[in-house]
Amino acid sequence: MFNELKAKVLLNMIPEIGSIRANNLLTHFGSAAAVLESNINELQSVEDIGPGLAKKIIEGREKIDIEKELDCAKKSGVEIIVSDSQKYPPQLKVISDPPIVIYAWGKFVPDDIFSVAMVGTRKPTSYGLIVVEKLTKEFSEMNVTVVSGLARGIDTKAHWTAIKSGGRTIAVLGNGLNRYYPPENSRLEKVIAENSGVVLSEFPMNVSPDRSNFPRRNRLIAALSLGTIVVEGDEKSGALITARCSVEQGKDVFAVPGSIFSKYSRGPHRLIKYGAKLVESAEDIVEEISVLAEQIKKGTKERKKSREELPLLNSLEKDILSDIEGQPEGMSIDKLQELTKRRFSELSEPLISLEMKGLIKSIPGKAYVKI
Repeated sequence: MFNELKAKVLLNMIPEIGSIRANNLLTHFGSAAAVLESNINELQSVEDIGPGLAKKIIEGREKIDIEKELDCAKKSGVEIIVSDSQKYPPQLKVISDPPIVIYAWGKFVPDDIFSVAMVGTRKPTSYGLIVVEKLTKEFSEMNVTVVSGLARGIDTKAHWTAIKSGGRTIAVLGNGLNRYYPPENSRLEKVIAENSGVVLSEFPMNVSPDRSNFPRRNRLIAALSLGTIVVEGDEKSGALITARCSVEQGKDVFAVPGSIFSKYSRGPHRLIKYGAKLVESAEDIVEEISVLAEQIKKGTKERKKSREELPLLNSLEKDILSDIEGQPEGMSIDKLQELTKRRFSELSEPLISLEMKGLIKSIPGKAYVKI
């Protein structure tokens, strides 16, 4: 006998089932536990479940170590949320193929329903990075959560800018949360989960990144957002898949215009030709998504109040802030390492935390100055 959480996690781990078939099985049998207790003939009576898949379900319930999966999630600080849980994001419930299980590192907050997706190429131009920084800062000031896919390039810039601007961000992965991809973003994942939002996946903990996983990830990026913004990307960019998912879900698509000589403008320009809204500022999005207006007003007021209050600092943050205060022209990382007798790896997170709290800002030359 399986309880429902374990049954859904196990069903989600069976290869080739996917969200559509999993939901068909739940509808037919009434619960995941009932699915796993069914015989092969009963399973084959469900649409799109042939002998091969029915056999995999039977084998999966015998061979998959569900306790190992649950233990791995627990040790990693990851919460497993099933589709009928009150913690399950309401935005996901309304799509045609909601995942029956999601893995969440970090915490959702109610205001995360007021969110936009920011996606684009893994090889952005300097112009693209500037645009992402501008738009993300504006959204963070408006208390709008920025959703992206943690990929190199546009995604990474969007996540880091939201963090440094004191905003919230959600990263949706195409792999399990026990696999870091891209590997250089492992620290970014940690900062998001512990301070600024949620790292999310529908894939079991140890699933490696695979090309076939990313379209599934992209539909969740679109689903979690009120609209999708494509900054840069060529005509084959995965960002266009996210845009298509957004349209299929009945949501607005926005595109940032670029140089006609850049191949990374082809994707956004193509979207604009087919009806996407041209974007120059966050206000352009707000004008189209009216549900954001009241939330933005509320978020701006709360953010102003929070910045007027002195945030709590740990001892290292206090030491760093004290050292930086003594240098009105700014303090370099090298000098800060010398004064604190700490390695850069020990200083990076408190520096980000102080930036998020609006107490310092980075300036050219790898230096920081008190605000």
